[in-house]
Amino acid sequence: MIYRRRVQFYETDAQGVMHHSNYFRLFEEARGELLRSLGIPYSTLREEGYEVVLLEAECRFKKPIFYDEEVCVEIKLDSMDRYFFSFSYRVSVEDSLRAEGRTKHCFVKGGRLTSIPKKVRELFDV
Repeated sequence: MIYRRRVQFYETDAQGVMHHSNYFRLFEEARGELLRSLGIPYSTLREEGYEVVLLEAECRFKKPIFYDEEVCVEIKLDSMDRYFFSFSYRVSVEDSLRAEGRTKHCFVKGGRLTSIPKKVRELFDV
């Protein structure tokens, strides 16, 4: 899936470059839109008592992203087993790769690690 949006001024530093912390926001927005597009938004999972927990996050910055550029975040499920799943991200402006990243997650219910819900596994065809 590709998630698109424009960089806002408040996301930039004094040089007009998107601040490094905002790349992780892009990843989170893309994950949220991916789940929404599959019919299981975070809000539905939370109503069912699940929390999606971030365990690891990494980003490799290739080139800066500037104010008012439209970014495209390509998100892909990399792996999923009974308890853990990971996404990879490619952040581009036009055809220029600006960053790559990865996140690892798990599900928690009632404060305890739980297996990934069957409906989530089915939606990802795992």
